[in-house]
Amino acid sequence: MLFQKKTNATDMLPAVQVVSGGVYFGIIKTLSPIRIEGDFKGIIFCTNKVIIDKKATVSGDILCHEIVIGGLIDGNVVCKSKCLLHPDAMVNGVIRTAQFENGENSSVSGPVYVSKDNTSIDVDEYYELFNKKENLEKIKEEYFSLPQKLILIS
Repeated sequence: MLFQKKTNATDMLPAVQVVSGGVYFGIIKTLSPIRIEGDFKGIIFCTNKVIIDKKATVSGDILCHEIVIGGLIDGNVVCKSKCLLHPDAMVNGVIRTAQFENGENSSVSGPVYVSKDNTSIDVDEYYELFNKKENLEKIKEEYFSLPQKLILIS
């Protein structure tokens, strides 16, 4: 026990992972970190870190504590802490965050709002507003035009 190796938090695998090789549809609400490696269409509510891999595509909005973007997001990003775009990453939408950093050749088609006031963003409050029946039905129609199962991970 005296010489036990300490585990670095950044080395840990995310609890929720959307793997490459398929297209996934749904609504994800999680307290755990999440990594998107494939194609995802839907909405992500995460009170932790979201990682979008270089080859990944997300069509939909992401509300999270922290995000690292390597691939493409067609939607808005609301981030309580830090938003990092790796080189060649793309966001076709609005970004709202407390800290913003972007790599070479990364792009955002909409405005980027950076303010310390964004640290008061409450992802759970957004989820509660989203989860009202009338809002949920409207969003389900928009995101899920084809008949399919709705995936909710909590």
